[in-house]
Amino acid sequence: MDDDAPATKVIGFPYARSGLAKTRSKPRNLGLTAMSKAVAPSGTGARGHWCKSCKGIWYSYFGEAECPACGRRG
Repeated sequence: MDDDAPATKVIGFPYARSGLAKTRSKPRNLGLTAMSKAVAPSGTGARGHWCKSCKGIWYSYFGEAECPACGRRG
């Protein structure tokens, strides 16, 4: 084996912030927050936010910090 040969071994990243790499399941769609539904029920243009405890993505037009499914903040 040459010293000039590139390494072909892939080293995986030790952790993932979202936890999806460990679960191997698809993230759940937690939907829009109540305030966002009142403004525009279609959800077009809303920003997605990750909920660690629900392992899903919820959407909002505003700077809300509370998951609509479980109420966890952050």
